Amino acid sequence: MGRVLEGFMREMKHRADEPVQYEVVTDDGAVSLNDWLGRRVEITFTGEKACIHCGRKVKKLYQNGYCFPCVTTLAECDLCIVKPHKCHFHLGTCRDADFAASHCMIPHYVYLAFSSDIKVGLTRKGRQFTRWVDQGASAAVLVAECPTRKAAGEVEMEIASFLPDKTQWRKMLALTSIETEALERLEATRQQVLRHLREHVSGIQVLDEQPVHAFQYPRLEGGAVKLTSLSLDKTPEISGVLQGVKGQYLLLDVGVLNVKKHSGMRVSISVA
Repeated sequence: MGRVLEGFMREMKHRADEPVQYEVVTDDGAVSLNDWLGRRVEITFTGEKACIHCGRKVKKLYQNGYCFPCVTTLAECDLCIVKPHKCHFHLGTCRDADFAASHCMIPHYVYLAFSSDIKVGLTRKGRQFTRWVDQGASAAVLVAECPTRKAAGEVEMEIASFLPDKTQWRKMLALTSIETEALERLEATRQQVLRHLREHVSGIQVLDEQPVHAFQYPRLEGGAVKLTSLSLDKTPEISGVLQGVKGQYLLLDVGVLNVKKHSGMRVSISVA
């Protein structure tokens, strides 16, 4: 085994090529990941943890890598980030007006994606491909453009009254390709959603003619993946053959590791 990378883990970076190109990242650097398929990867947690925002050394991290003071004060850790329809900027209680101006008071897309099944979601305009790959979508399509994150959140909740807005991670990881039938169902659902938005929602731009984007993730053909969640807190040394990468997951023959959830943990990564 040769050590490839060491440092405090960050979420994986990726580029939406065919297949998606991944990089495993720490605060000290990044290494291309696709060439590791079929090789034994060892990830060792050194025991150190540090906030991905302020760098403070801590015993416990929250919300994918933040220390407790940051998670209770940063705008990007507020409840309205995961529940945009609960944005409270208009009440004058936003944690950071500058953050709101650059991240929330800007155009957002509402979309449909096929991850574990068809779901609704939202993302900042221009960031949709990053969002789709992060959630392991096999295919996705835009349905509306909204002037703010709060407006997009309200549209998302309207659609979520009859469509899921969550992903079942095991089902998503088990899906190796998307069938024509699923793509047809996605388009039929999009047409249903467009009709609903025209009838029930105002103040947004309904997006009629939009292409469906499909994604291929790096994966060994016929490779066996154990759909058991791995944790470096519970198992500080994880060793397994890399079978694939999807969303923010490393798919190993011994289990799957959500890299983003381990942000802020200092690791040493080796590859056979």
